[in-house]
Amino acid sequence: MAPKTFLKPRKNRIVVLEDLNFVWDEPELMELAELWEQEYSVMYISDQLGRDTDEVIIGLIHLAREDMISQRRGGLLNGL
Repeated sequence: MAPKTFLKPRKNRIVVLEDLNFVWDEPELMELAELWEQEYSVMYISDQLGRDTDEVIIGLIHLAREDMISQRRGGLLNGL
């Protein structure tokens, strides 16, 4: 544990993104990867999967970190 001199008391803590669902079923992730590889937009994918756009983006980040999707021209922002 760090010495108390390095610990700063936290005030006004905020849990970010608590309204998002970070849980994905494996088939959902596979469908997300397939739609991404077919170059559908994030908005389209969000509608198809019935998920919040931010949840789709988090799912894509996960898939990218696991090397399960490829980069595409324009990247994520072009996919919005």
